[in-house]
Amino acid sequence: MVIFISGLTNKRLLVSLFLLFLAGMAFGADKFTVTPPTFTGSNPDEIDILNKEAIKACNTLKDQLNKDFDFLPDSFDKLAGGFSNAFVFSSDGASQRGYEGYNAFCFTVGPMLALTKDSFKYIMSIFNNSDEATGSLKHILNSPFGFSAQISAQFGINTSKFLLEGLYLGFMFSKFDINWINNVIPISGLSFSTMSIGVNASYQLIRQKRLLAGLLVWRGLNLGTGFIWQNTSLNFSPTLSIDDVPITIPGLGVISWPVNAVIRLGSETKTYIIPVEAMTSIRFAGFLNMALGAGVDMAFGSTNINASGSLNVVGKPNGLPPDVDIKDPPIIKLNPLWGKSGPSIFNAKILGAVGFNFGPVIIDIPLTYYVSSNGYSIGFTLGVTL
Repeated sequence: MVIFISGLTNKRLLVSLFLLFLAGMAFGADKFTVTPPTFTGSNPDEIDILNKEAIKACNTLKDQLNKDFDFLPDSFDKLAGGFSNAFVFSSDGASQRGYEGYNAFCFTVGPMLALTKDSFKYIMSIFNNSDEATGSLKHILNSPFGFSAQISAQFGINTSKFLLEGLYLGFMFSKFDINWINNVIPISGLSFSTMSIGVNASYQLIRQKRLLAGLLVWRGLNLGTGFIWQNTSLNFSPTLSIDDVPITIPGLGVISWPVNAVIRLGSETKTYIIPVEAMTSIRFAGFLNMALGAGVDMAFGSTNINASGSLNVVGKPNGLPPDVDIKDPPIIKLNPLWGKSGPSIFNAKILGAVGFNFGPVIIDIPLTYYVSSNGYSIGFTLGVTL
């Protein structure tokens, strides 16, 4: 009996990627456990031959799968580290960088998206079902791949009138739960929630200066720091139904098996971030604002990942002779995998922002490049100052 896994890969990319992803969750010398089917029927001699062929085929299949996926890692440690870094990169949502100088307070809201190096390219190749999808998934499992998104709100106060001239204090809160999306666009087996709380302080070391009769305003030099706590959880347990897994049995021909593919993936991330930044900005023509700065995010914490999966035959296969039945269906299982790693402790970064200041209204696009960690973040901020 021969099970055409290669034919399945060519026929259905989704199944191929699923197998590859599950294979990445296995560890040890044998990544796969393959249990052969047991046939039953009215002809004992025929059934005995079929059962022996099934054992041989499943042993061959297990050896081949373990060989084909031998390049995969023994743990998710690198992947956990990548996601830890991505959560750090997305922590600066609703940024007020470059807008110090307001009189009393500033309130901003907005999303922030963060990616580690090449993450966007690999994600798009998978979703586009391109020829590079399988290679992209292999890279993801063997690298510090990661991405994150947050929606934040920040409230800033100018303390010049009651505490210290040039000192600005900020309070940040972020919470996002995918359950409300599931109510609109159901995503089977997926739950995701993230929350962060932070405080920051920015001191205007050099006061802003008006140049060219106010046409150009240099907002001075600001030094800032703070503390951000973040907690994120992800659980993903979809079930994929596959109708036609082909099997060739010598003397019987081709039969097809209905299969359910089950994956269980969970992760928990906690990070503690201390940003240190120096920022400057200019406002041109009363509305165009451009900011530039540098700094470092000192980060601590960890991401824990656990996963397992299986392919299970459901129902009776199509194409069996009338006198042959299945007593025990075949099962392909993958051993569970764990991964744990924290973010890079020192994340040097270059900060920038381009936005518009229409009276009290702020519209801003903050960008950050993490030099040492090869990461990026981009956001959109809407706010008001008084």
